[in-house]
Amino acid sequence: MIELPIIRPPSKAARNEQRKALAATCNAAAVALLASALLQPLVSGRANSWLVVGALVGFIALQGALHYILYRVED
Repeated sequence: MIELPIIRPPSKAARNEQRKALAATCNAAAVALLASALLQPLVSGRANSWLVVGALVGFIALQGALHYILYRVED
């Protein structure tokens, strides 16, 4: 019979680091979305109002996810 290794749940510090890494990823994606979908068309002079609105909505949604994730960081 094969015994499966016992995997311990991650410690509080490990869970916090995972959450902070995920929050940093959300922040990087939000900034990249804002720069590529909002600032680049405005600078080039080919601004599309639906693209600007979509970029702002996406930015706000990713920032909301970031704050939700960081709210769950344990003391």
